[in-house]
Amino acid sequence: MMTVSKIIGARRETLAGEVRSEIERWILAGELEPGQKLNEVALANVMGVSRGTVREAIRSLADSGLIVLVANRGAFVHQLTVDDICNLYDLRGAIFAMGCAAVARRMAGEWDEALIAALQKNLEDMRKAYDRDDRPAYYDLNIAFHDMILAGAQNPKAKGVYDGLVKEMHLFRRRGLSVSPNIAQSINEHANIVAAIAAGDSGAARRAATHHVESGLDRFLKTLSDGSTAEEHPKSDIARSN
Repeated sequence: MMTVSKIIGARRETLAGEVRSEIERWILAGELEPGQKLNEVALANVMGVSRGTVREAIRSLADSGLIVLVANRGAFVHQLTVDDICNLYDLRGAIFAMGCAAVARRMAGEWDEALIAALQKNLEDMRKAYDRDDRPAYYDLNIAFHDMILAGAQNPKAKGVYDGLVKEMHLFRRRGLSVSPNIAQSINEHANIVAAIAAGDSGAARRAATHHVESGLDRFLKTLSDGSTAEEHPKSDIARSN
């Protein structure tokens, strides 16, 4: 049986986890901007929790790469450099290509009609979102597409690493998908990946996935060079420093 102190400790950990999830949601939604300082007092007041609980949540988010702790200055939403972004794309590309190849091999041995149907439905929904210029919907569908494939690879460790990378990439990826021609190209690349997976061709699936991720990086870097901007998100004042 748990002692009282352990019960209280468990409650505190649960509360810190809830606070962490909410701050993470604000970061991934763009409501807290890269480089923005997190004001512990403001966050504690908004959430109705103690500063200690907020501090615990922030430390946990620092471990995930979404927040950077700077000595004598505080906590900031991670602002990635171009080198950081390129490194993330390289890692994500390697894992995604491996996942696509693994799913294709599975298809060659045992056809998964449900997964192929889900991927094809996702493609159809992405095209519809593109046609009506619904970029937030496309972004969510794009994330779901990759997630389905990594789940289909049936490699939990790779999926866990990939999910962590994707969270960091949320800090900047909306920008790369904010330009209409980029979305059209991305959809075509997704279609090529699905075709290779459906054919059970692991080599073609790996090549299509690698091309997709490398092209995605090229598109993103081009938005930096030509000044293209992402859709504006409402910015929260809750964590701004005074």
